[in-house]
Amino acid sequence: MENKKDKNLTVETLRGAVIILVVIGHVIGSGSEGGMKVADDSFWRYFYFTFADFLQMPLFTVIAGWVYALRPVTLDKAADFMKKKFMRIMIPMFLVGICYFLLQYMTPGTNRKGNLSEIWRLVFFPYTLFWYLYSLFLVFGIVTFIDSFKKMNTFTNWLIVLFITLSILVVRDMIIPFESPNYLSYKGALYLLPCFILGIGIKRYSDFFQNLIFNTITLIVLVISVIIQQLSWFKVIDYPLDKSTGVGLLIGITGTILLFRLRPQYKWLVWVGSFAYSIYLFHAFGTAGGRIITQKFGIHMDVLVFAISLIAGLSLPILAETILKRFKLTRILFLGQA
Repeated sequence: MENKKDKNLTVETLRGAVIILVVIGHVIGSGSEGGMKVADDSFWRYFYFTFADFLQMPLFTVIAGWVYALRPVTLDKAADFMKKKFMRIMIPMFLVGICYFLLQYMTPGTNRKGNLSEIWRLVFFPYTLFWYLYSLFLVFGIVTFIDSFKKMNTFTNWLIVLFITLSILVVRDMIIPFESPNYLSYKGALYLLPCFILGIGIKRYSDFFQNLIFNTITLIVLVISVIIQQLSWFKVIDYPLDKSTGVGLLIGITGTILLFRLRPQYKWLVWVGSFAYSIYLFHAFGTAGGRIITQKFGIHMDVLVFAISLIAGLSLPILAETILKRFKLTRILFLGQA
């Protein structure tokens, strides 16, 4: 993580906003069988589709790339860098993932219970929301290899790398069968990699991203993409959207670029953003707990279920970090902190 002196209030505000979007997404659920189990044509699903689904992961990953660019890796430090990332990302992912798997298995009222005999799969395959951490670790490995040889140290080279990673993503589904095993969540890494590279570029070549003509074109592309998105939702046109390709990807990338350009700064979001990693790791415990509590007390009003689950999904991880960071062993194993 960056030092306090490196903190950028815009980046920390966006980090706070996007982690709230992530929690909202898991409260609502990506489908009618998850989260609140709302209908696919409900307002809740529309809200998730419009404001969260296409933006949250690109924005989260662009922020990670921007932060990485503060202190890029060098060839002599590459091995140590990846060791630290393994401790920071993979160890908490495995341990928290196992805890969540067991909680889902043992607790009545949870969604998508797994088979206990398949818990070993967490080591080799992405598991529920933890796919992102596996994929992000792979992204760090790829970027470490590229950047340690200084292949993005000029704007032209960076642009070439961005183009290559976008091209690979575009053809991913053409050359990799959907049913093929997603070992180590490598498919997700191919989705995140261009966003991470974009974050590096926004930091290193900020003058380009502040250009008025470029931002005007970006805004026009975003508006057209959102119009297509809305027409697709309301079935005015027959265009299936995928967040990792086509219009879906354009919404995520252009929306993220413009959010950086707007430079929002809100202290309460900066505060939430300071807990972003812990919230990502532990929020599913809170959102699941919130839904179970509302069921126990016979609360079925969607607004109350949403509010209680969201508050639980944000507050429980903050409480967990406050407790876990007090002890060296839990700080290392569950938070990945030195």
